[in-house]
Amino acid sequence: MDDQGDDWGDTLAGFDIGDLSPNQRQTLSTDLADAGILHAFVGPKLQGPAAESELIEHLVAQTRRGGRGSRRRTSPGAAPGSTARPGTTGPLPRALRLPWGAVPLEVVGLPIAAPWRRFAAYLVEAIAFNIAIALVLVYSVGGAELFSAAVGLTSALVLVAAFGGTLGMMVFRMRVVAVDAPDRTAPGWRVAVVRYLVAWWPQTLVMVADPFVDFEGWRWVGTLMQIWLVVCFTPILLDPARRGLHDRVAGTVVIDAFRGPFSAPSASRGATR
Repeated sequence: MDDQGDDWGDTLAGFDIGDLSPNQRQTLSTDLADAGILHAFVGPKLQGPAAESELIEHLVAQTRRGGRGSRRRTSPGAAPGSTARPGTTGPLPRALRLPWGAVPLEVVGLPIAAPWRRFAAYLVEAIAFNIAIALVLVYSVGGAELFSAAVGLTSALVLVAAFGGTLGMMVFRMRVVAVDAPDRTAPGWRVAVVRYLVAWWPQTLVMVADPFVDFEGWRWVGTLMQIWLVVCFTPILLDPARRGLHDRVAGTVVIDAFRGPFSAPSASRGATR
């Protein structure tokens, strides 16, 4: 394997593929493109980013051994839940490294929901809930607090566990799925509870402790809530699979319920890097 500089400002590595047939090269090229790895064939060499050497070498070896196969199939003798190519003896790496981050192998092929749709769903839901709470507040302060807690738990926990989405997600036709079981309609209670607690633990703590603690003078609690929202949800803008911190911990991803499969960035986009 040879390293050299390239015009993209990265380090290129050369991989010997002189023994691969034209069909095997095509298969390898398709697999590399699916993984979002920029590459080029130069004579008997494959040129690719040195930072992706481990994954490239893995795919080259897989191509030599058995050709292309479904990443979602489990080979005989593999550990339960692992993913392997037909004709191989080991699982593929759990994460495919894209140019700007890491994506779980199971997520490749899913119609990932765009960040603006997720934030739009959150905004619509927040506006609707605040209007409803304001109406209840006219008649009872205590009733408004109970109503707010009930609505929040129902939308972010119960509906996600049972139907795979909050009210806002349902309006925008999105749903939450478990990464290890993307074909299930809903992620289930365990996943939904973990996802909810990671996203809303400050609010949950205040709600549980409120009967016993006076939070009126604790202004830092409100600040903590706002800071945590930023910490938890900002990764949606940066993560290639658009997962917030709560999604990563719970092992979930939000997908569009109406679009076809999501395609990982192809290698042809490398010229724009």
